[in-house]
Amino acid sequence: MNRGLITGLLICWFTGSLTACGFHPMYSTQGSPHATLPQLTNVRITLIKDESGQALRNALLDRMPTPVAAPRYALNIGLTEAQIGIAITSSATITRQQLRDTLHAELFDTAQQQVVWKQDISTTSGYNILDSQFSTLIGQQDAQQRNIDDLSRRLVDMLALFFDRPADEQKLPTPVAPPKVPPSLSSEIFGK
Repeated sequence: MNRGLITGLLICWFTGSLTACGFHPMYSTQGSPHATLPQLTNVRITLIKDESGQALRNALLDRMPTPVAAPRYALNIGLTEAQIGIAITSSATITRQQLRDTLHAELFDTAQQQVVWKQDISTTSGYNILDSQFSTLIGQQDAQQRNIDDLSRRLVDMLALFFDRPADEQKLPTPVAPPKVPPSLSSEIFGK
């Protein structure tokens, strides 16, 4: 058979199978029953403290559509940063740092006066500690920017997935407690 014909048939079969499984664009517009874009315009991003928080807010404003005049939801975000030395020489000098950013987001519904969605997101980047302070500072700033880009992308995607669910499923799930590790098992694993 002709190679072009086989390719065309495979493309038709693939696109047909995608629609059969319920696949639909996540950032669809008004004409679709799964319209997440109009919902994202109903979200106002509140101020986030510290310099990294403001950079995260700016990245979120760049990724999300312009909000309406009176948005229904307020997105409250807390951001924490931690630096961990991961490469330590025999003279106790740190040569590589790990920068870990964790955000806690809550979507507050102003109409219902309650939090309807919560999410914790963490990301990690690393950078080298060099003899040149300038090079180390540039590496640290690059790691911070990578973390902010990753957090903003993931948060917008998670918000879109939240709004993509049917309205009756847009409830805050009951929290599940993390599993407890027995003290004897913990001491066996960690040697404490």
